Amino acid sequence: MPIPSLFRAVMQRLAAMRLPALHPLALAIITAALLVLFYNGQLWTAVFGWWPGRSAGDIAFLASIGLVLTAAFALVLQPFAFPRVLKPVLVFIILAAAGVSYFASTYGVMIDRSMIANVAETDAHEAGDLMNLSFLWHMAVYALLPAALIIAVPLRRYGLKREMLQRAGAVAASLLVIAGSAAFFYQDYAVLVRGHREMRFMINPSAALYASFRHATAVPSAMASEFRSIAATVERDAAGDGRRTVIVLVVGETARADHFSLNGYGRETTPLLAARDVTSFGEARSCATSTAESVPCMFSDLGRADYSSSEAASRENLLDLVARADIDVLWLENNSSCKGVCARVPTRTAWEMSDPAYCSGGECLDDVLVDQLKFALARNERDLLVVFHQIGSHGPAYYKRSTAVYRAFAPICETSEIQSCSQEELVNTYDNSIRYTDHILADIIDALTRVSDRFDTAMFYASDHGESLGESGLYLHGLPYMFAPDEQKHVPMLFWASSGYREASGLDRGCLAREAGNAYSHDNIFHSVLGLFDIRTEVYDGELDMFAPCRHAGKLAELPVEQAAERSALP
Repeated sequence: MPIPSLFRAVMQRLAAMRLPALHPLALAIITAALLVLFYNGQLWTAVFGWWPGRSAGDIAFLASIGLVLTAAFALVLQPFAFPRVLKPVLVFIILAAAGVSYFASTYGVMIDRSMIANVAETDAHEAGDLMNLSFLWHMAVYALLPAALIIAVPLRRYGLKREMLQRAGAVAASLLVIAGSAAFFYQDYAVLVRGHREMRFMINPSAALYASFRHATAVPSAMASEFRSIAATVERDAAGDGRRTVIVLVVGETARADHFSLNGYGRETTPLLAARDVTSFGEARSCATSTAESVPCMFSDLGRADYSSSEAASRENLLDLVARADIDVLWLENNSSCKGVCARVPTRTAWEMSDPAYCSGGECLDDVLVDQLKFALARNERDLLVVFHQIGSHGPAYYKRSTAVYRAFAPICETSEIQSCSQEELVNTYDNSIRYTDHILADIIDALTRVSDRFDTAMFYASDHGESLGESGLYLHGLPYMFAPDEQKHVPMLFWASSGYREASGLDRGCLAREAGNAYSHDNIFHSVLGLFDIRTEVYDGELDMFAPCRHAGKLAELPVEQAAERSALP
């Protein structure tokens, strides 16, 4: 039965039952209690894990948490506890809480502003992978049924004097519960809250509503900000031999460094790259755990410590500086979007190309961008930066991210309901997607090799974030950075260069191999790409350029004298 018809049938049945009338305050308090008991499974699972004791005092403390949350929710709802206002507010809250509870309990996600941004920028196909039968069933039970009950229950009011007394008493009772619990269990609360700051991201629906408010209010401020240049000078010397430089910067999606055999993973997930003289920087960390934050951060000069979405949106990024250096820039997109990074450069999207060889059902394999890259290379005569934004290993439908030829590991998880698959099936399916990325990156290298008679070429790859595959009950990505496991932050970072590029730039392979074990992050990308193109600007920081230690002295005019002297001694 379609959901609207089901909802109408439930409403008709409830209307026939003649539910007893409730005062708005009573309905608000009941709803608050239901939210605590039935919509906070992630929170209660975590709290019971953190507080394993089961003495009488422990039980009383755990019960007080439920009472405090109920009282706090009731306090927030009481200003809306009027007949014409309360029901729409409660229905909205129940719908939001039901959705959050599903993703929190199923995938272990926590809701902060970056997660809300990620949700807001998710396209229809990504959302469709999450809207599975389990989700629809959950929403029917936890959203539609409670919403129907709220709408159906009649509300009553008392006279003015009794109303005022009752409302004052409800506020006083809520405050008394909170204050009494704090007084009796202060030490326990201090230990719990200080030791587990992530707890605040698990409280449903307050965490999601607060994060949504922060996201909504941040967007206008970013739009209102004056767009700023970050560099007064952006210069680049012409190549002495007249040859042009082409660099492909691949922004990977949801790839984990520890699942690349180049980094020591026990399975052969990157055999094609292993045969192509690729340098793997095995200790790289992402700027964030979601695409919405990581991608803009990767192209920003701010670095993770100073990054904010509003600040990054109001200033030049890496692509702007490259374009100012008289280098052509092309963004190839096969993900939800470029998150504003490509707003001022030419862009081609997979859905515009819609090649039936690689696209079906509104989604495309990354091969469609490889073809577009080959097309651009064949017609290019200038220095060029191509950004290649993959769909990569985007979940939860990992089975869609590879073809039969590259499915080396079986059995696989052929559903987006990944929590229903075994760990073996899930990891097999994910590893097949990495095998497919291996194929894509190898094809990019081969395409660049074929034009190396005309251009000095290089490829730089970094994933936007990692992924949880069921470890500690967590799936997907997007946890607040300070609490996220390393699986969501440890990303693969790779580099390849043609012999012509290495000779022209004085880039030493042996030096790169020695430097590859250092710790790097997305903070290095901005400065490293400027260095790869030999762009001179005051915002360039040689200490963050991954390749600077391995270039011959004198390639970058802004290097300090002592640093240049050190590099002149390199082989």
